[in-house]
Amino acid sequence: MNDERISEALWTRFFNGDKLACARLITRVDNNPQDVPAIRDRLFPHMRHAVRVGITGPPGVGKSTITAALARQALVKGKSVGIIAVDPSSPFTGGAFLGDRVRMQQVAGQRKVFIRSLASRSGGGLSPSTPYVADVFDAFGMDLILIETVGVGQAELDVLRCADTIMLVLQPSTGDIIQMLKAGIMETADMFVVNKADLPGASHLVDTIRFIFATSTVVSPDNIPPIIEASALNDTGMDDVFDVLTRRVAVMQKTGRMMEKRRERMVMEIVEAVKSYLWDQYEAGSRFLEQLTGIASELVDSGRS
Repeated sequence: MNDERISEALWTRFFNGDKLACARLITRVDNNPQDVPAIRDRLFPHMRHAVRVGITGPPGVGKSTITAALARQALVKGKSVGIIAVDPSSPFTGGAFLGDRVRMQQVAGQRKVFIRSLASRSGGGLSPSTPYVADVFDAFGMDLILIETVGVGQAELDVLRCADTIMLVLQPSTGDIIQMLKAGIMETADMFVVNKADLPGASHLVDTIRFIFATSTVVSPDNIPPIIEASALNDTGMDDVFDVLTRRVAVMQKTGRMMEKRRERMVMEIVEAVKSYLWDQYEAGSRFLEQLTGIASELVDSGRS
């Protein structure tokens, strides 16, 4: 798509609940970053502050299955759900398999569920367009927005910029918790889900997480996040996960923490937008690649014996 204006007919269909119009708008913000400011100007008056939940964790822990199970719980409560599933992009082609929907077939056909897969296109665990896609879902009238990241590593904390609350998913007997500690991801989580709790070692992992927080100087004993054991594939314990999530959100709304986090998110978003703009202006106004190639050649040549 290019810079042509979005038709009023499309906007009308979108605000009347047309899923195809919603899909087209999401494609627009995903593929055309330059159109985002104008689109968000139209979206903001219609946004209802839907709860945005970031679901993160190492590869293979069952994030997609957890996401689908949470969507089912929300549907039982009469909630509508927007799901943003981010798949890793190829560092060579930029393409992505977008296979998360395969693991969400049970909810994919539900009228109150809208699933959108995005290619990460970056190393931060999310697509750069993720917060804007969430805005589209919010203005479309979704009650709950679930944002599933790619498998987190040591620097993938973009979810902080998109979510009101963060759920960190782990599984027994993988050693992932050491990686999480190095990344600082555990400090960002508002709740922990030990998935595949039917496997050996689940209780030990729960005890390990509690011990880490008990000896931490960052988190006080009164503020240790909830830790819930569940098996999303068997749909056991997911009602507890959803209930704890609901209570956490209610507390955040009552204490004002929710609005505080949203202000923090907006500040981070503005900072990133300014950085991106300044970089684009520099790159456009200079012989950037030519200069970079010259510098690289000089460095390589200076290292020759």
